[in-house]
Amino acid sequence: MAHDEFSLIRQWTSRSAGQEGNGLSVGIGDDAAVFSPSPGMEVVACCDAMAETVHFLRETMKPSDIGYKAVISNISDVAAMGGIARFALVSIAVPPHWTAAECREIYDGIYEACAAYGVRVIGGDTVAAPDALHLSVTVLGEVEKGRALRRSGARPGQLVFVTGHLGGSAAGLHLLLQTRDAGARVPSEWSELVACHQRPAAQIEAGRLLLASGAAGALNDISDGLASELWEIAEASGVSLVVDAAQVPMHEATRAYAAQAGRDPLDWALYGGEDYQLAGTVDPAGAETLARQCAQSGISFRIIGRVEKGGPSVTLCRDGVCGPMAKAGYNHFAQAD
Repeated sequence: MAHDEFSLIRQWTSRSAGQEGNGLSVGIGDDAAVFSPSPGMEVVACCDAMAETVHFLRETMKPSDIGYKAVISNISDVAAMGGIARFALVSIAVPPHWTAAECREIYDGIYEACAAYGVRVIGGDTVAAPDALHLSVTVLGEVEKGRALRRSGARPGQLVFVTGHLGGSAAGLHLLLQTRDAGARVPSEWSELVACHQRPAAQIEAGRLLLASGAAGALNDISDGLASELWEIAEASGVSLVVDAAQVPMHEATRAYAAQAGRDPLDWALYGGEDYQLAGTVDPAGAETLARQCAQSGISFRIIGRVEKGGPSVTLCRDGVCGPMAKAGYNHFAQAD
């Protein structure tokens, strides 16, 4: 991309200029942004980077999807703390083979995701890159002081739960890797799988319900796969988690496509990642009420296991056989064959 086209990107990022207020004292247009959290709240900060060919392929993600997903992955981290996302900073390194029009589409996706979750872009940077596009997003949110949910909150006797359905993103990616065309039309029965991969949702509302319930112990978002996230909880909390494979929720489309592709859908659910659902632990006394509240809000809430003394370890029970759950995340791009 030509050097003078970087000025266009700076113009696109300035669409949030002049939006001070609601805790934002200084926004885009100065050396740095200045903001303050709401009364009784403290700041939650997270940052995720995405690199071309490592975290996404142009053959499986349209430019707008790349921008959208980069924001969602950060908002999901805020959700895992029980918080609310408020502001975002975006930095992009652009190589020569990306056009200004494509970069604009990336920013369109960024602003679309931000609008969906009430987030304002308050700064960032734009630089040239030699070979691959890199996109880094920082999201700043807030949570009630001293109440953030953490990975270290699991206790023996609690139950293990997940929200939503798992494995859809990995199934969608597998499908996209067959066509190598991010915009290709796919059979209608698989369209939700493609959407799971290209346009995931962050579970802010579920995180807020979990925080308000007072029954949640540990919480983590499912970005690298359920297995990886459960291991993080087990290690941070010093406990053993036992998971019933039959209770791991998956879309029927995921199961059907896995059967057609000759794959085990449970592998996608455990190791696929990028579902951006929540996994955690909850006190048994509050589980039923929490499940009812989630259902009233249209949120799927499923108990999939229990917390025991010992560990740290994660055990998977399937068809009456129990054994260690592999401590791994799925390698998406190895699944094309």
